[in-house]
Amino acid sequence: MICAEDELGIGNSHAGILVLPDDTPVGLPAASLFGIEEDLIFTIGLTPNRVDAASHLGVARDLVAVYNNHGADSPGAIRHEQLKMPDVEGLDTVHPGLAIGIRIEDPEACRRYSGLTISGIRVEPSPAWLCNRLMAVGLRPINNIVDITNYVLMETGQPLHAFDADKITGKTVVVRKFPENTPFTTLDETERKLSSRDLMICDTEKPMCIAGVFGGIHSGVTETTVNLFLESACFDPVHIRKTSRFHGLQTDASFRFERGSDIDITVAALKRAAGLVLQLAGGKITSEIIDVYPNPVPHAHVTFSFHHLDRLTGKKLEQIGRAHV
Repeated sequence: MICAEDELGIGNSHAGILVLPDDTPVGLPAASLFGIEEDLIFTIGLTPNRVDAASHLGVARDLVAVYNNHGADSPGAIRHEQLKMPDVEGLDTVHPGLAIGIRIEDPEACRRYSGLTISGIRVEPSPAWLCNRLMAVGLRPINNIVDITNYVLMETGQPLHAFDADKITGKTVVVRKFPENTPFTTLDETERKLSSRDLMICDTEKPMCIAGVFGGIHSGVTETTVNLFLESACFDPVHIRKTSRFHGLQTDASFRFERGSDIDITVAALKRAAGLVLQLAGGKITSEIIDVYPNPVPHAHVTFSFHHLDRLTGKKLEQIGRAHV
């Protein structure tokens, strides 16, 4: 069979047929030749209230809890394994240079917006390991930068967006709304009329993205991009749900935002993506992480009675740590 990369599902190129090395053994499986890994797929039933499990780390968190408590009635059966998070350390070195500012004009709709700038990157095809992992979850590899944002989305559950920093007029990202029926062309080259309720990611002159839903036609990175602005934000679920329904757009990002993304993970996911960019695309971090968080959400404190818990469960549970009775 004579095929191009895209026809085999191992790349995007349709420039010509793949020519194999002369010493390729006859009958060798294509997966072995191209380094395509086999994977084990878990299918879970995700209810609308469990968006925290819409990621690999989210599912792993539940699995750790089950593993640690499985067979807890038996003496010594309780385990103390912990979820291993990706390493996001070592990103504190900043090389002064291009920086993009952030301004939120609607803090009710945009609850938190974090970002940083990386200069001197190379946009190119992703390595095989990254392509394989994306294809394993049904995503098509595009380039190393877009693939990194998709990888971190699937890993952490936090949607991100990568902008060409040189196309951000005024070197400032502004989060705001526009008047009813303002025309805006999205990535699929469709001109849409905005609702006055749509939250937009803009520069100082024009809208660039429909926040939390879909990018604009000029909002993303291209092969000529050298300076990058990474966005990691948390938007109000009601706003995103109404915008998604109004435009008939259901994306991986809107799926999570309209169910309530984790407001505490924006910076950690941003660091994770930045680390992968430095590893796979080069460049230098040229700005501090800017984290605009107008109304911080206090962490919940739950007070309960062990006596009441024992009565409800019919078991005498071991009291580990300090609790209010």
